[in-house]
Amino acid sequence: MENKRFFLVASLLTCLLCLPCQAQRWSVGTNFMDYANFGTMNLEGSLATGQHWSMTAVAKFNPFHYERKGEPLSARQQLYGVGVRFWPWHVYSGWWAGTRLQYQEYNRGGIQTPETNEGDRYGVGLSGGYSYMINKHLNLDVGLGVWGGYDRYVTYACPVCGVTLGSGEQGFILPSDLMLALVYVF
Repeated sequence: MENKRFFLVASLLTCLLCLPCQAQRWSVGTNFMDYANFGTMNLEGSLATGQHWSMTAVAKFNPFHYERKGEPLSARQQLYGVGVRFWPWHVYSGWWAGTRLQYQEYNRGGIQTPETNEGDRYGVGLSGGYSYMINKHLNLDVGLGVWGGYDRYVTYACPVCGVTLGSGEQGFILPSDLMLALVYVF
């Protein structure tokens, strides 16, 4: 697990550091809708590779535990993804469509039912949206996305009891992004 994460981060950094740095080619942003998902912290970086293409990298992290009326809730996750976006008009402005490879480690339960699911997901995501230019360096992005792939999971009776109800592997298709993001372009 740790080796996979290290390999992904090292590969991404190597690719990004080998590319030239020029003005208006980099961006960094955060999605406010992820914070509404139980405080999931997130960061997305992007590098323009041409007039119509950019490479992206995203990381989401939620280590928090919550309680509702004395009952534990869990929406923990860590997600890492790398991908590309196509911009029909010009990079960092207007409409865009993107795809990315993603990995997610999750633990979610106690929200609608006492059951808790924990596992690892690997897959491919598709997304689209619009980037509104507020000024030269600040954009507001809105978008939607879905992803699908392979899920290896364990189901527990409750978030903290440790009683296993089942485990397995399956394919999945899930929403991946509901985006309202503030992006700084430099």
